Amino acid sequence: MVQKDRNYKPLISYLEKREISPQDAMDIIQASTPEGKEDNQKFNWKMLRFTMFLWKRVEQDKNGNLLSKTDTAKDVVDSKNYIKMREAFDNKRLDPTREAKNLFKLVTDPRQKPYFKSRFFVYERSKKTIAQDHIDYLMQFPKHT
Repeated sequence: MVQKDRNYKPLISYLEKREISPQDAMDIIQASTPEGKEDNQKFNWKMLRFTMFLWKRVEQDKNGNLLSKTDTAKDVVDSKNYIKMREAFDNKRLDPTREAKNLFKLVTDPRQKPYFKSRFFVYERSKKTIAQDHIDYLMQFPKHT
């Protein structure tokens, strides 16, 4: 979530001090910001799995029964939607146990936390963005990390 305090002076001073042009700064930011592109199937598949995982967590939370991440991964992999999407991205034979284990590893990998940002996810059958606080709660991320 974007902070309300938008004091850009320290950033501008930093860029000026190091003689980094505005275009270079924007190029660096753009290169570090993940984006889904048609030709980037691996990234798109990862983000789709994250989306299905979060949707399942939202559903569980609404029912008042937030399962463990392992059980959620199993539920996601067993869903018809996941199987259909998996076939579209990769037509290899599906091993649900292995697939659930890999999904669990992926969503709990600390290196993936930057991808669990509000701007990437909307609620199922909606265009409403999932709030960052809700994502952090569903993923059980500690506050201020």
